[in-house]
Amino acid sequence: MNFPLKSTLLLLYFFCAISLKSNAQDDENELSDTNRIHYVYSEKGFHAGLYIGAFWANRSTAYIYDGYGFDENGQRNTFSNSILYNQIVNVYGGANGGIDYIAQLLNVNHGDWYFNEQGMPINLRYTTTFAVGLNARYQIHKKAGILLNINASKLVVNGKFTISSTTPNNGFQSQAKINEFIITGAEQRLMFQLGYQRILGNNEKLNFMVEGGLNIILSKAQKNQAILNSDLNGGSNNFTIDLMTVYNQPPYSFYSVKYLIGAGIGAVGGIGFHLTFNPRYTIQLLYNPSYDRIGLGYNPSFKLQHGVGLRIYYNLS
Repeated sequence: MNFPLKSTLLLLYFFCAISLKSNAQDDENELSDTNRIHYVYSEKGFHAGLYIGAFWANRSTAYIYDGYGFDENGQRNTFSNSILYNQIVNVYGGANGGIDYIAQLLNVNHGDWYFNEQGMPINLRYTTTFAVGLNARYQIHKKAGILLNINASKLVVNGKFTISSTTPNNGFQSQAKINEFIITGAEQRLMFQLGYQRILGNNEKLNFMVEGGLNIILSKAQKNQAILNSDLNGGSNNFTIDLMTVYNQPPYSFYSVKYLIGAGIGAVGGIGFHLTFNPRYTIQLLYNPSYDRIGLGYNPSFKLQHGVGLRIYYNLS
């Protein structure tokens, strides 16, 4: 178990322990101060809410956008069989007597450029993105509730790859140049969360809160493109290679779907602040880590992810 997960579980355990202790105290407080607590916490019943926040996805599945693709057994392609190599060298690189768009882009002669495995994308990462959702809560009593959240996020992956070229230097010696380009991907995720929430404290307005539960994630890879832009390289004839179209062609179309669309499972927690405006409206600001297995690619594993967000609830009861 890695350190971030240990830390998260310890925090959840700590707040749950406080919750159990404060519950006994709350029962006594309700007998002596019922009216005050009635104002602070919503009555038993349903609350509907909206969520907006920031989401930091774990990079463990970002590799599916690196241009290698999958073989017929669902394993990563070799470099010579990779989608990016085939598109750059064979389709756009003038193989078999075709037009060498790469040479035009780099402003060099055919044969004065090369693309090898060292130029393939590495260290692809998801960028910070937004998450939005519809949240519901059923209040068991004034301080505890059952959560049902549906949150959605669209993720973007960015990375870089390189193509090397050679140009004459004073007409005698060739000079090597590394040309850098962008590879990008886009992905949709839909998260269904079922859990338990506990309000801690007796303040009339602001209190701590803790929550935890099950997280089910539906994921779908939507876009994967290699963008060859000559603005930084002194060439011409800019173009974009759509790598996703290859997955719609045989033999990829027969097996690729299960590696680009999938369902995963995990656990989600939350720690934050609960602000009561009045018996109808409450706001929650929270940090909600999750430990998830995203169902994309081959051999997916559980990894820690992070989110920070704001919820606004309306009491329907």
